[in-house]
Parts: sequence; structure tokens; C-alpha cells
Amino acid sequence: MEKKKMSVLKKLYQATNYTYNREREVSLYQEDSLSDREKELLKEMNWPVNQLEWLSHDSCIKELIKLRGDKRLTRERIIDGFVAGVGGSYPRGLSSFISYYTMQNIPDHDFQEGERYAACRVCSFSKDKKDGFWENASYLHYALYLGNAYGSNLWGALLDLKELAGQPPVKPTKEDIDVFRSLLASLARSGPDETPGEFEKRLAAEKVMPKNKYVRRGILNSLAIAGVIPNLLVQTHFNTWTDYEYMVSHGEKLANTKGRSDMEMPWAAWSGELGVNGDVAKELFGDMYVQG
Repeated sequence: MEKKKMSVLKKLYQATNYTYNREREVSLYQEDSLSDREKELLKEMNWPVNQLEWLSHDSCIKELIKLRGDKRLTRERIIDGFVAGVGGSYPRGLSSFISYYTMQNIPDHDFQEGERYAACRVCSFSKDKKDGFWENASYLHYALYLGNAYGSNLWGALLDLKELAGQPPVKPTKEDIDVFRSLLASLARSGPDETPGEFEKRLAAEKVMPKNKYVRRGILNSLAIAGVIPNLLVQTHFNTWTDYEYMVSHGEKLANTKGRSDMEMPWAAWSGELGVNGDVAKELFGDMYVQG
């Protein structure tokens, strides 16, 4: 997205520019904070300030499965967008990688409360929201354009892919491809005892990835979900669904997830001795993006 357009969205969705709607339990952002020219730019972008969506566990399952037939959401397009996101030219493409994974693999199921979690044991949908809640899709879309990832939950994946389907496909630049290959190379040369946290620090020092550490971590966790980054506890693959409760219960064995919400499985269970799974990387991304 052009810098001028993104600056308007950052001004619109700043933390102090909203009122809370108690009836729908959702934040509504104020267009009055914008200049006339900025309001015109929003219209040119066809960007609704507050697009509210009613979402439930069952409706998200139904719509995601239906989206599998949308010919605009091809695997090639998703891969291209993700590589462009890793390289930095198209942050919007990062979340869609796991949104697509969720869409393609989520089993058709009823809400099944976990034994130890107030959420669906299959997909992590919150128990208190399973029958429906309001979400401001406009704000979520803004967060996607910043490079944040929401694709591992049903409603995030759905709102992501519905918006993406209406956007033109994006191809990564040569620089994006170089950055993506550098990331895989960094993983491959990890020391045997390197931890996820230590690798993140090394990656930040190499200064080839997006500056935001949470965006970087989202990239790493996405690659771990896809099986490109192996882990010590759960076998994962881009074509295979792993139930939420199974994944989280294994993560509880790790010291780096205790009392933390930011370090997640399966990335949290990586170790430097595992490096990167080159076969899965080549299978998923192909010769165009993976060397050797």
C-alpha cells in the first residue's frame, strides 16, 4: 500500500480515535479526525471506516469451506504474496499464508470444548464467542496491511481471505526473493543449541527482515506451522491440520511459553539443531524461491 494511504489509515486507527459501542462490544473509529483530503483518499481507496461483521464458530467454518472454491485464491498467489511480505514490499501478504492453510485444512466440525481450555479443541474458537460476536473488519484489515498475522484463527482467516480476494495479485521483487532466501539460509546455519529467542536476536542483528519483532515472529511461526521450520514436539505440514488442544498441550512442556502469550507453538519448539526442512521448503515454495 502506498505510504500516503497507509499514513491516513494510521491516523484513523490510532489508539485514541475511537468510541466503544457497548451494545455490540466493538470499537468504532472516528472519521472526523481526518482532513477533507484524507476523507477523499479513503473514498478513492473504497475503504469503509467501520465495517462490522457478525461472526460465529459455525458461520466461519461454513464460509471458509465455501472459499475453497474461489478461483481468485490460488496457492501460487498466496505463496507469491508471502514471499513479498517476508521481503518487505507487501506486508499484506504475510497473514494470508496461514489464512490459506486454515481455509484448506480446517475440518468441518461442531464446536468441541477443550478439556482444559474455554475454546474449541479443534480450532481455538473462544467459547464465549462461539455463538457470535461483532468484529470491526476494517480495523483488522488495517492491521493486515501492517504485516500482522491473524490467519491461525477462523475469523481472522475468513476476514483476511475475503478482503484479499478482491485485491490484485502481487509478485515479489528480486529483493524480496533475496530476503526470503537469506531467512532460510540463516535458519540452516543455526548453532545446534540455538533457541527461538536467540535466533530472533540474530535475525534482528542481520537486518534483512522487517523491523517489527512481532512481524518477524509471525513469519517464523507461519513457516513452522507449514513444516518448513521443524520442531521437537509436533510434526506439521502445510497440507495437514493440527488440532489446537493437541498443539497447545505440547507447548506447555516448554520453558519459553510459560506465562507468555507472544511465544507460540510450533515455533516455540524449534531448536537450532533442526535448522530448516529444505525438502518441505522446496515442495512448498519451489525452485523460484528456494535455492539448492
